Order: sequence, then C-alpha cells, then structure tokens
Amino acid sequence: MKKTKEKILDTAHQLFNEYGVADVSLRKIAATMNISHGNLIYHFKTKNDILEQLHERILIAALEENKRFKIEENPIIGLWQTAFSGFRILYDYRFFMIDLNYIMRENPALHERFKGLETVRAEMYQEAIDRAIQKGLMRQPEYSNEYIQLIERVRIFSDFWISSSAIYYSENKNKTIEHHASLFQSMFFPYLTIEGKKALNNK
Repeated sequence: MKKTKEKILDTAHQLFNEYGVADVSLRKIAATMNISHGNLIYHFKTKNDILEQLHERILIAALEENKRFKIEENPIIGLWQTAFSGFRILYDYRFFMIDLNYIMRENPALHERFKGLETVRAEMYQEAIDRAIQKGLMRQPEYSNEYIQLIERVRIFSDFWISSSAIYYSENKNKTIEHHASLFQSMFFPYLTIEGKKALNNK
C-alpha cells in the first residue's frame, strides 16, 4: 500500500493536470483525498514542496531514458527514440510544461535547477550531433554556431509544444505525442547526410 506522501503526490499530479497549478490549493488536494489539511501539511508545507517532488519524478524518468539513449549505437536513432519516450513523460506531467512560466516565477530555486538541467540536456544533444557527424550521419556545420542554434530551437520546441498542443491539437494522447515527436524529428532531418537518412529509414 502506498504511503500518504506518495498518495499526496499522485493526487496533486492528477489535479494539476486537470485544473492547472494555480487553481489547485493544498486544501483542494486534501479534500480530494479525504484527509485533513493538517495531515497534508505534515508531509508538504507548501505547494512548491509538492512541485519540487513531482519535478524530481520527471527527472528520474528522464535520466532512465537517457541511459537507454547512451547505449544506442546509432545516435540519430537514439535521438528519435528519446524524443518519443521523453515526450510521453512530458505529456504525463503536462501541467508542468503548460504552467512552466508560473511555476518558475513562484519557485526561484526550482527555476535555477531547471536551467541547470537544460544545460545537461543541451550537452546530450551536442554529444549526439558530434557522434553523428563522426559516423557520417550528419553533415558538418556550414556556419559558426549552426548546431548550437539548432539545439536552442529544440529547447524552445521541447519547452512549449505541450502548451501549443493544448490550444491547437485535440487528438488523443498517443496521436498528440506522435505528431509532435514527428515535428521534433523534422528539425534534424535537413542536417542528415544520405547515409543518415538511409539509417533512419531502415531503423
């Protein structure tokens, strides 16, 4: 049986996805669980404490996916697989990305941590690109910082595709993820060599 702390996180996760972070109070979480407000704040004194723990769950899931990415011999296929699995994780915690600006404003410490993790993510993409160039799967850059700019576009897309999909895309979960993961992949396709495109088509 799950401990109360885990149940609180599960309930908050569900409510945040349904109503948004700003409209879910600690009292609403407690009422949904049929526990007292005092019982809840024994485990989590603030909503920010809950958000930090839920972000930790996202991080743990992402790190597991990153391990799988590192053992994939073909860095392009690794990126594609990571995109699909990573987008599923983000969709499951979509409240975090939809309310990203609000959460970052309300929790400066988490904001700094989030920016630090983005540095790690950018390094992962750069490593994959370098490996792909070495293997002849991606072309050499044609101008200074070309791939750094690609990685920045990837960051912007990754941070806000869920917000966009909530406005414009009303398909079910799997179709939404597949559509946006495909858009993500299309950003890399123009940089692939003939060999890279062949490897991708034969995956």
